Amino acid sequence: MSNAVEVIAIPAQAIAYLPAHGSVRRLDDPFADLMRGLVEAGLTPAGPPMARFDLDLRDPDDADFEVAVPIELAADGSVPPGAGDIGTATLPAHYALVTIHEGSYQEIGAGYTALTEELNSLGYAVTGPASEVYLTGSADGVPPADYVTEVRVPIAR
Repeated sequence: MSNAVEVIAIPAQAIAYLPAHGSVRRLDDPFADLMRGLVEAGLTPAGPPMARFDLDLRDPDDADFEVAVPIELAADGSVPPGAGDIGTATLPAHYALVTIHEGSYQEIGAGYTALTEELNSLGYAVTGPASEVYLTGSADGVPPADYVTEVRVPIAR
């Protein structure tokens, strides 16, 4: 597991998202609902899935969050509309404090600890929800020890 932290520029990104409430430890059902909604809306995924939630999550089993996936733009370059409970939006370009977590989701807390320590030492302000980008995960059919998750916190000085 790596807890190296760096600041990176995140480009603007079109996403499809599904607001959810429940446990952030059980994301399979919300992601399945999102993927079904993508098909129904005719949207094409363009990157790995992610979950977004408040960094100061008080109760991970009773939380508001969203699951999302980058999507391809329409032929005219616009963000296509969602359908039903699936929304679409453009996440603006921003800077983020990022760490890569390698291993099971149950051990991801070390990545958040590293990000929080760096936030405090450098004096950055959090400007939005944290994101977990699932680069390799349960949907890839690999064991939890081989999961790779990019943990992002949007920042400003």
